[in-house]
Amino acid sequence: MDFADRADLTGRLRGLIILLDEQLTSEQIRAAEELVDASEFGAALETLAGWLSEAATPITDDVRGDFEMLASKMEMDVEHVKNVLSRCPVAEPDSTLDSDSGFPF
Repeated sequence: MDFADRADLTGRLRGLIILLDEQLTSEQIRAAEELVDASEFGAALETLAGWLSEAATPITDDVRGDFEMLASKMEMDVEHVKNVLSRCPVAEPDSTLDSDSGFPF
């Protein structure tokens, strides 16, 4: 993986962690950031999905799409990630945000 790809994945995963900060504990955020810092991108994505799934945390379709896009970009098993996240109910998008204010994936 070249520098540009590593930098892109680092930024996208950090953005996902920021989007999920209200659904995660401070310890989970710290652990996910450590995985990203160690360039363990697949482990970070799977770990985040697992935590959300275990807690049956509601997530928006946009966040699901972010997980799927990142899994595909990292050549992971997208269906596995989708299956893990299937345990999370669908959350409505935050109506206080306009439709263009989400994280740009």
